[in-house]
Amino acid sequence: MAELILYVDANFGGLHTHLFDSTPHFSQLAFGGVGTGIAGNWNDRVSSFIIVSGTWQFFKDEGWKSLQGPIEGLGPGHYNSVTAVGIDNDALSSVKLVAP
Repeated sequence: MAELILYVDANFGGLHTHLFDSTPHFSQLAFGGVGTGIAGNWNDRVSSFIIVSGTWQFFKDEGWKSLQGPIEGLGPGHYNSVTAVGIDNDALSSVKLVAP
């Protein structure tokens, strides 16, 4: 099973969420989760991530438009800053799982 963990702050800080499949609309991911009292969504909020498994592509726009980072995607690793891999900070809106 593929797994990607997104973090709101660099160096894996702040709120986080786990993804297990392609996600075309970060605006539909609740930011704080049900019952937390934290409003908003994950659109344009990601600053770091951990790829536990799988190969993922990252996109600036919803619906997998405007590729960010390597065209072949990124595999397992700890990415403490999205900018280090060619992704604009606080600009992600969708991800695509390209290989489990």
